[in-house]
Amino acid sequence: MPPTPRYRQVDCLGRAGLRKRDLAIPTDARLDVPAGETMTLCELEGPGRIVRIWMTTPVISQPGVLRDAVLRIFWDDEAQPSVECPLGDFFGASFGKPVPFAGGRLAIQGGAYVCFFEMPFRRRARIEVENQASRRLRFLFFHIGYYEQELPEGPIETFHAQWRRQNPTVQGEPFRALDARGQGRLVGVKLDMQCRGVWLKPPLRHAVFPRGLGLGMLEGPECLRIDDEPEPSVVGTGAEDFFLGGWYFRGGPFDTPTHGVTVRSFLLGRVSAYRFLEHDPIHFERAITLDFVHGTDNNTVSDYAATTYWYQREPHQPFPALPDPAQRRPSPVALSLLQWALITASALTALACALWLVLALSGRG
Repeated sequence: MPPTPRYRQVDCLGRAGLRKRDLAIPTDARLDVPAGETMTLCELEGPGRIVRIWMTTPVISQPGVLRDAVLRIFWDDEAQPSVECPLGDFFGASFGKPVPFAGGRLAIQGGAYVCFFEMPFRRRARIEVENQASRRLRFLFFHIGYYEQELPEGPIETFHAQWRRQNPTVQGEPFRALDARGQGRLVGVKLDMQCRGVWLKPPLRHAVFPRGLGLGMLEGPECLRIDDEPEPSVVGTGAEDFFLGGWYFRGGPFDTPTHGVTVRSFLLGRVSAYRFLEHDPIHFERAITLDFVHGTDNNTVSDYAATTYWYQREPHQPFPALPDPAQRRPSPVALSLLQWALITASALTALACALWLVLALSGRG
């Protein structure tokens, strides 16, 4: 009978001699990551299984921190990380902001960021945070819960997560959220979508459909190619349908353990949705790609940013380089606001003209 797994926790108060009894908030620099530097949160000896990552850092005094900081995780002395994401996006932040939600594997609640994806490792695990901002990252608190335990013989599927962005989207080409090679299974997708184009233009009848009053990018489906298929074997019916919503996420925002939409704003032209494939993981033997069509035929000008979560046997192919911090920032919303302001002004003008006409006719009578 295998030995009982032994629970362990590593945290910021035990890192590099830091002790609770001599913690000096708000001046203790041992909780900080200087600009351009990397902090190693833990180096664990295997075999084992990480079951929880919890973090918190103030965002009001550090605008942009959730996209400026990068989380990386390495398994078994690999040279390339298996997880590489902006810190906030890894935990499900929306457009670089900590919008609260409670999913089955990720949650942002009560000022903290929590991950419950299980992460087995054979020999070693290293987790680090790099501060790519121009100023110090202050007060990074964390703890990581894991089990010391034996793992089954043979290859194991390790956890992976990757962030990709296309801003703006390319006309005629879908946004590629994932391109992985190896044997594994896709288990989660978090996607931010933002309108960057003019939808209030002739013919105006198209403003509602297919432009969707600024959310027309949702008309595009997901396309899955598994094991180098020449054509996608899975083509959906629309982006909100992939995330198990409908009618542009009517009634949103909402969150459930398996899926939800944390941002749904016609005014800002923004949607942020997630789905965990708890009951229907997508398995692949050699490769997988996941594309999202933007608009009815890749014809919207949009900003797409995706975090995908999957397990696979090593080795994995190296990830594309992350954009620099300035290119990871959310896009401005001024164009969407301007178009809605024009609609409002036109409606008010029409209402004023109608009222004037009624008063004029009443006076003449």
